[in-house]
Amino acid sequence: MLDVTDLRVELMTERGVVKAVDGVSFSIESGETVTIIGESGSGKSTTAMGVLRLLPDDEAAVSGKIVIDGHDVVGNPRAAARLRGDKVVLIPQDPMTALSPVHTIGGQLGEAVRLRDPSLSRKAAADRAADLLGQVGIPDPRRQLGRHPHQLSGGMLQRVLIAIALAGRLRLLVADEPTSALDVTVQAAILDLLLRLQEETGMGILMITHDLGVARLVSDRVHVMKDGRFVESGEVEQIVDEPREDYTRSLLSAVPRFR
Repeated sequence: MLDVTDLRVELMTERGVVKAVDGVSFSIESGETVTIIGESGSGKSTTAMGVLRLLPDDEAAVSGKIVIDGHDVVGNPRAAARLRGDKVVLIPQDPMTALSPVHTIGGQLGEAVRLRDPSLSRKAAADRAADLLGQVGIPDPRRQLGRHPHQLSGGMLQRVLIAIALAGRLRLLVADEPTSALDVTVQAAILDLLLRLQEETGMGILMITHDLGVARLVSDRVHVMKDGRFVESGEVEQIVDEPREDYTRSLLSAVPRFR
């Protein structure tokens, strides 16, 4: 599904070149969730953007090898553009900025549906859009199609983004802090939804988070990132219960505990 070897991302800044990602390697199989955790600025999101080839060429140099569903997207950046939005989808941190504020939910979801199948009529696309909203647990989906993003809660908007992802032939979902702006109960519902959809579709998930609780719940394997490098990698149980590195132990000790 995804095979990343010696990924390096150098960012061009006013102060010179910054090595944001410095030689990381990992892979994701179908039906597997791999999580990258670390503090803010550690390089997690830059790794995800580099994998998806979403970094501007005039500001970032990406090297190494990235193979998505059999396509080398470093050697052939156009392959990444063809995969994005169809087989590979990103769920960004802030759903409010990911959706157009001036277009309805139905208009944006319907556009995604028709992009995958241009032969669909507007009515058929609306029917499919309503069906997708129902799949992700949005009540009264027909009614929601006519609403604008500001009329929905953060949790509902995350579900809309997941519905848009499902409009394609999804093979790999990249979720960048998908629950960071949500309250605890909504977080749990979104994570349960992602795991259910993974079981139904067999998609792989790359999860980016600083939340070890999220990592514990959803991950098969975890990579701990610091200063653009993986300092520890392993099965989620080993990382959470028996960390080998001081940095990982520091992350664990920073998690609030209620007594």
